[in-house]
Amino acid sequence: MNAYFGISRELRNFFSTNSILRYIFPLDVIIMFASLILIFLDNTVGVNIGGFLRALTYWTFILGLLMTYASLKERPLYIGLFGYGAIHLINFMKSLFGGGYFSCPGFFGFAVYAGLGYLVLRKVLAGAAARTR
Repeated sequence: MNAYFGISRELRNFFSTNSILRYIFPLDVIIMFASLILIFLDNTVGVNIGGFLRALTYWTFILGLLMTYASLKERPLYIGLFGYGAIHLINFMKSLFGGGYFSCPGFFGFAVYAGLGYLVLRKVLAGAAARTR
C-alpha cells in the first residue's frame, strides 16, 4: 500500500475516534479555508489580529490541512497549500522590494508549501490521466 494512503487512513482513524475532533472532522475544508483567509488578512492586507489569535489561526490551519488530508480531499488540499505558499511569496516580495532585504522564512515557506501543493497536484493529475486511459 502506498504510504500516502496509509498515513491518511491512520489520521482518519485518529480524527474519527477522538472525542473532540470527531465532531469537527466533517468541517475540515471550512476550517482550513477560514483559517487561510484570516492568515491572508493578517499577513498581507494588514488587519492586525493579535499575537494569540495569529498563533491560534496558524495551528487551526494546520489542523484543517491534516483533516483535509485524512479525508483525501485532494483538490482543497492543494489549493490550501498553494494559497499558504502564495501568502509566503507575497511576504517575501514585500520584504525584498519594500524593505530591501532577503527574507529566508518567506522564501523557504513559499518553497515548502508550494512544493507540497505541487506534489499533491501532480498526484491528482496522474490519477486523472490513469483513469482516462
